[in-house]
Amino acid sequence: MQTDIVLNPIDVSAPMFLEAARRAEAAGFGAVWTYDHISAVAFRGHGTLDVWSMLGAVAAVTERVHLGPLVVNTPARHPAHIAVASASLQALSGGRFGLGLGAGAGTESKYSEELAMVGLPVLDAASRRQRVVEAIEVLRAVWARDPRYVGIAVPEPPPPIYVAANGPRLAAVAGAHADAVNFHDWQADLPGAVAAAVAAAREAGNEGFRVTLEVPFEEKWLRADSAEREGVAELGVSQVMARWSADLGLDAIEAAARWTETA
Repeated sequence: MQTDIVLNPIDVSAPMFLEAARRAEAAGFGAVWTYDHISAVAFRGHGTLDVWSMLGAVAAVTERVHLGPLVVNTPARHPAHIAVASASLQALSGGRFGLGLGAGAGTESKYSEELAMVGLPVLDAASRRQRVVEAIEVLRAVWARDPRYVGIAVPEPPPPIYVAANGPRLAAVAGAHADAVNFHDWQADLPGAVAAAVAAAREAGNEGFRVTLEVPFEEKWLRADSAEREGVAELGVSQVMARWSADLGLDAIEAAARWTETA
């Protein structure tokens, strides 16, 4: 099972963020991911780093580790912008880029605050799921050099697409349209959500579809032989992404090396 790291861009300096990425690579993590936020309002924080700028910088200061957004907020980001950014990051990283896409937040979620405050629409669940599908359709068309999108750069190779899901309906969207689905460790009925994604992938003939899981930055999730990892492996999880934030400190990443090396 691959072990990745997710660097929280809220209330962290750019130099510390990049040092965390360098240490993650040295510690043996498989990929460096980060979140896509416009504002830190939902966290009652002071600010956030830009997802695309920081991933470009990570590509420049690392050599081996993969990288990507976990995940791009599709209601807030036009598919054409995502396409150009993806091609740029794939070129900068030498083919190490992976693209995470998400449906954003509804009115019931605190995360919708950052959209509403800048005049972006807060959509219902069905509309947000459709935005994910539409974004993937545009990206696949661009990558296939569809003449409708002439002149938009194509990443070489096209990156794998991860869709973040918070329930069985979005999980099924991931299974039908993406290369992987990503859940949080607090997902309600995780076995049921995984089953929905896998069933949709099977029905769509989506071979090689993978299940991934975002988890706390804790020993029980970083250790390859932990009961927690063995439990989710039985569900089909093949990749875990451990959440790191500045309050944990850089030394925590170095300390994790003794587990990631054998994960």
